[in-house]
Amino acid sequence: MNDKLKDIENLNFIEAHKIILQICKDRLYLSLDDISFILNLKNKELVESFLAEYAHFHEKELLYIENFINSNLEHENKEFLSDLIYFATDFGLDINYKRILKFLIIEVEDNNFLVLASLHYLSENIKFLYIDSIIDNLIYIRDNEVYHQNEQLLASLILFRITHKPDYLVFVKELIEHDESNLEFFNNVIKDDMYDQKYFNIKYFLGILKTGNLFLD
Repeated sequence: MNDKLKDIENLNFIEAHKIILQICKDRLYLSLDDISFILNLKNKELVESFLAEYAHFHEKELLYIENFINSNLEHENKEFLSDLIYFATDFGLDINYKRILKFLIIEVEDNNFLVLASLHYLSENIKFLYIDSIIDNLIYIRDNEVYHQNEQLLASLILFRITHKPDYLVFVKELIEHDESNLEFFNNVIKDDMYDQKYFNIKYFLGILKTGNLFLD
């Protein structure tokens, strides 16, 4: 085991956190055993910091983390779980799709950060084998006030990308005109590579959003 990790669980959070961040800053290569040790630390904030800052994973380590995430999709710490899903999104990992779809549906305002993380994963990983469930769940999010507006906005954008129906942008327009924070969230979303003009007709898309004219040049 890396010497810096020895006895880390006996330290207070501040000291342990400094060690994790220093390992990431120093770009140290960690063995699979080291990574496994960190992922299984009791303090999940340390794990979250490691996954956010360390980026020197090889294929075998990513495969291990993919398996780790899939084995932790029932974790009671939903904030930790949402961070695992964000990591899976960033590194293109294949996690249980049915679980992601299940995370989208809530009946009371709770665990919204998990919903948003799942929406981001879905946005990057459209599997048409599940197209009926995907569309049903996204429409459910769009139509239910229990969800935050950024979740409803992202759900509507995904619906448009899947169906190419401008009608799904009507609600997006309402949201970004209603609240400046929604506009800021929208602008951040469309910075994603999938909206790059090399792959996506962003001018046509923004024109529809602005005017509602399906036949805009």
